[in-house]
This record gives sequence, structure tokens and C-alpha cells, in this order.
Amino acid sequence: MRKSIRRLCSSVAAASAVVMGVSHAQNGPITQSEEVISNPGDLVANFDAANIGPVLSELGVAWEQRTDDQGRPFIAATANNEFYFNIIPTACLGPNNTGCVGLNVLGLFIGPSPNLQTVSAFNQKYFFTSAGVLSDGSGAYLSRYEIADYGIPRGNFVSSLGSFLYLANEFQAEIHSATRTVSLEGFADDMASDALNRRASEKMGAHIQSPNTASAKHRAGFEETPLLIRELVASDQAARNKIQNKVGN
Repeated sequence: MRKSIRRLCSSVAAASAVVMGVSHAQNGPITQSEEVISNPGDLVANFDAANIGPVLSELGVAWEQRTDDQGRPFIAATANNEFYFNIIPTACLGPNNTGCVGLNVLGLFIGPSPNLQTVSAFNQKYFFTSAGVLSDGSGAYLSRYEIADYGIPRGNFVSSLGSFLYLANEFQAEIHSATRTVSLEGFADDMASDALNRRASEKMGAHIQSPNTASAKHRAGFEETPLLIRELVASDQAARNKIQNKVGN
């Protein structure tokens, strides 16, 4: 399945191919998703299947529209017949679940429930998605919510989907390798090592090897959030909110 997601990322966005280790140009302007999707700047008016289905088809993603037990339509999609994920339109403004300006992309991983600390650590590290354990203990999930109140460019939808698939690959690796012992890497402060190591490498000139693509930059952004949190907490310049403990009624 990991190889499947790698292959799909290469198809979904050129930048995702970079993220998965396929080399692209090292210099020059940042590479967007024009290489893999036609008319990337054209707006998708909303997330109805009639609008996003053609984009998925152009990417080579197999999909079909289905209906859940509550009568809500959704899309079941397949990456190379190995990785399955669901695309669920939400915030529907029209009749009969149409005109949907919200979208939940959901990957389900069924099997032994992973360590809660592992899932928490993943959430602390990658803020782009939300991961959780199913309440009945049957597995885990990874989700991403998109908004298109005023439409969304086709290229942005493709880039976001590519980023989701990249993180799904990372999440699968985490939950497959995690033991049921409590990990010490459970908080944002503890998970800044990747970004710190990258910064140190860049100071030594290793940044020359980094692809100058939007997706590669996003990947760095995903991993840098814990470090940014730690740095802001230590800074007197950060905007803060105070937790008020309510005493009595």
C-alpha cells in the first residue's frame, strides 16, 4: 500500500512526486501542479461529485459515487486498487445534498487499534490532517477538511489531495510500526527535532539539495509546526490567550 500511495502522489501532483523522493529541478521558480492537471487555475464551484469527479478521473483515480446509511452521497476512491479513501461533500447549501462547499477526505485503517500516544504524536507533528482512533477499537482514521465557499482552483484541490496522500503514507507507517508502549514523543515540544535537523543542515549548505517545489515547501511546513510552537512559547512577542479556571458556579 505504501508503494501505491507513492505512485498515486506522483500522478496527483508533480510536487508530491518530489515529496516521495522523485527528483525534480533544483532551481528556478517553484513548481506548481500545472504539469499534471489541466486548467489548474479554473475554479471548482463546489465539491459536488459532478465537479470533482472529472478532476479525479483526469488524475487516474478510480472512483464511484455511493450513498451512506443516512442517504448522504459520497465518493469512494481507489489509488491503484490498493489504497482506498472516501471523499464526503459537506456543508451542502442546495436541495438533496447539492451545492456542497465543504469536503471531508477520510482514510480508514482497519485492524488492531494503534497506540493512542502514537496517534496523538502524529497529530502534534502534522497539523494539516487530523488522525484518530475509532471508538470501537477497530482501527484508525486520517481526515482532512476542505472549504470552497467561493470555489477552489482545480490545482489547489489536486495539491491538497496530494499532501493528504503523502501524510496517509506517513500515518500508515507510524501505526504499523508503533508498539503499545507509551512513547515519549507525545507533545509538540518533543517533536521539533526534524525541523531542527533540517535547519542545521541548511546552515551547512544542504539546502542546495532541496527541490524548489510547492509540495516540498509544504512538507517542510508540516514538519516545522512543532518547532514554531516551541519558539513562540519562548517568545515574549507571541499573541497569547489565558486559560481561565472557573471556580464555583
